[in-house]
Amino acid sequence: MAEEEKKDQEQSEEGESKPGKKKIIIIAGIALVAIGIAVGVTLFLMGGDDSEGAEAAAEEVVEAKVPAIYLDLQPAFLITFNEGGRQRYMQIHVSVSSRDEAAISAVEHHLPFIKSKINTLYSSQDFDVIQTPEGKSALRDQSLATINEVLEGEGEALVESVFFTNFVLQ
Repeated sequence: MAEEEKKDQEQSEEGESKPGKKKIIIIAGIALVAIGIAVGVTLFLMGGDDSEGAEAAAEEVVEAKVPAIYLDLQPAFLITFNEGGRQRYMQIHVSVSSRDEAAISAVEHHLPFIKSKINTLYSSQDFDVIQTPEGKSALRDQSLATINEVLEGEGEALVESVFFTNFVLQ
């Protein structure tokens, strides 16, 4: 008899728990659908129709994967200054970089003209100014502008950066 009461009690507990489980499953399903709809609407409203932005991002990714190409401008530039009645020297090893091989080829092709323009640029500098970090940075920017000016005049591709791989002042 005790066994029969136990079985009856278990059956009544199972009968009561099944409807409770069904309610929980239905509520969880509705909640998941609601969350999915909310996420979908948010993405739709935030994303908009930005096909140009997607194309630009794709181009940036493609450009980022292209490795930089470097070219050392040899020999080093050696400039003399007359500063306060003393002879001063500046020696700069210059390298350029670009992600476009055509730009590097253009620099190699126009190297004599570029060296001439850079020698003129470096000779016109104030020795006291180029000793400062700001002066060196400005000189690097002016070097980049001078090189790209030559290449633009010839309708060539441009270089991205100029690096001073060795910078000596005496």
